[in-house]
Amino acid sequence: MTSFEDLLQILSEEPRPFSSGELAARLAVSTRTIRNYVTAANERYGRVITASHSGYRLDACALERARMRPAPAGSRDDGPEARLAHILRVLVAAQGPVSVFELAEQLHVSDSTIEADLGKARPLVAQFGLRLTRDHERLSLKGEEAAQRRLMRRILTGAAVRRRQFIDVAEVAHRLREPELLGFKKQLREVLDDFQLSINEWTADELVAHIAIMVDRVRHGRSVHDSQLPPDDALAPVSRAVSELVAKVFGVQVPEREVAYLALLLLTKAAPAYPEETSNPEVRAFLDEHYLAMVTRIVAKLNANYLVDLADDRFIAFLAMHVRSLVQRAAHHDSARIPVGQSVKNTHPLVHELAVFIARQIQVETGIQVSEDEIGFIAFHVGGRLLSMHAQDDEVAVAVVVPRYYDVHVSLMHAVEIAVAGTGRVDRVITDVDDVGPDLAADLIVTTVPLPNAPDVPVIRTGLLLTDADLERIREMTADIAAGHKRFKAAAWLTTVMEPELFTRIPGGQDRDTALESAASLLARAGAVGPEFLDQVKERERLSTTAFTSGAAIPHTIEMTAARTAIAVCLADRPVDWDGTPVKLIAMLCLSADSRDAFGDVFDAVIKALVDPAKVARLAAADSYDAFVATMLDVL
Repeated sequence: MTSFEDLLQILSEEPRPFSSGELAARLAVSTRTIRNYVTAANERYGRVITASHSGYRLDACALERARMRPAPAGSRDDGPEARLAHILRVLVAAQGPVSVFELAEQLHVSDSTIEADLGKARPLVAQFGLRLTRDHERLSLKGEEAAQRRLMRRILTGAAVRRRQFIDVAEVAHRLREPELLGFKKQLREVLDDFQLSINEWTADELVAHIAIMVDRVRHGRSVHDSQLPPDDALAPVSRAVSELVAKVFGVQVPEREVAYLALLLLTKAAPAYPEETSNPEVRAFLDEHYLAMVTRIVAKLNANYLVDLADDRFIAFLAMHVRSLVQRAAHHDSARIPVGQSVKNTHPLVHELAVFIARQIQVETGIQVSEDEIGFIAFHVGGRLLSMHAQDDEVAVAVVVPRYYDVHVSLMHAVEIAVAGTGRVDRVITDVDDVGPDLAADLIVTTVPLPNAPDVPVIRTGLLLTDADLERIREMTADIAAGHKRFKAAAWLTTVMEPELFTRIPGGQDRDTALESAASLLARAGAVGPEFLDQVKERERLSTTAFTSGAAIPHTIEMTAARTAIAVCLADRPVDWDGTPVKLIAMLCLSADSRDAFGDVFDAVIKALVDPAKVARLAAADSYDAFVATMLDVL
């Protein structure tokens, strides 16, 4: 169900004002509902959303501060979810059976209400391998200590999970009455740094919560019984160092079995800072040959399918460790969750698509289900690798023209290099104006002198000492040229694969699968796809919906197996119910292997156009094939 948290997620995507109409279109609600969401968000977090003639804007820093503040003393949610969490906390912490009547009295509810809550509790604890037993009015929670700790962690972090935020360590410290927990994370990081182990912000708070629960359980005489530390365990030194830190901070002596438990936690939460250094015993402890081989196969398949070569020892090592943790989470019915505003589906569609492909291969290899949030974390790995590759073929070639005067040309070149980093590169530094002619190979020229014979490309004139304004002009022009290259490539490709017989209008009002059948039938009649295509499209949808809140959907398969590349377009007179998302524009892609080289830029450009509600509205209003193509080329 849509809520003001969904509104906050959209506002956090970009630091700009959003009109109420745009927000309403993306959330598929009325502008009045948007106003209600703004009011609710500001009541909940303080004045974090401001309104002006330009639209609504989020104060992200104020929101973060508000979410970090603990709930006011005495404030409590008395709803069913809060009651259930209280009951489970009492059962986990209890040294013996708990009275149903005492629970009802504590919560100020009837016995029948408690009975109803217990009915909800049983299937929940079963997910953790636990069970509720009852002897008349006496309740007990049965199961392994490690499973009870996982349940306790889920209870303590439930509010953060619902908000899709980092675990609130302050809240955990308050509930467990462990004030020392607040400064513990920094000290823990310092210990891990000594062993060249790193931990990201998502898992740092999770690890702290795990350790806090361990401390609480040990204080109450509860310890794990199934964790044993082998004598040659490479993580023994670091786990013992962490246990010494626990003893120092919390005054709790960590039993030997808990030291082994710490080693297991570190294995799933931390990672070596330099995983490519396989001679290090701590690194070898994290690297599993099975997962290294699996990820190597998957990366090879991805390269064969998309012509994107991610192969790199460091990338494969990090991804292999992530996949192992993912499989372990799935075994415990757990899943990583991405905090609000961190999804890359809308902002980096190609990265998300590559992550979906990897997730599908993981499912095939392991038999587990990979959630949307887990796909998001895979996308972070993929995006980081792509960022580090800096593929030069897509960069803007910049020529710098500056007459030689001592080493001024060197400092100017370095300043331009910094300004264009990420979208362009300085190919040449020319100190003699006579060397600049119409045949100079460059996409952009930055010059300190007039150029009588410059080629037909953008030219930026500056002084010898670049100002902030000069650097900003260079940055903006480079970004515009790079975007123009991608738009041109996408437009040229689209005009060859969009055909009149693959364009139609449909009544709409039906469900997703009916719309998929309509679009797939157009491609089948054109001879572009075989009979298995529709099932492959549905398989892709099961992994992660291809619909956007803008009102567009881009269904396609995971692999490029079509006879030829084509796009079928269905415009709906009434919205199609795409698993809860109203869709009026369906662009079904079928891709053949010979289109791999263009896929990246084209896919990025098309999706970035189709996540914009205003652009989708223009496209959906097209009454003919020619009008649709003209509008598409205009909005790219």
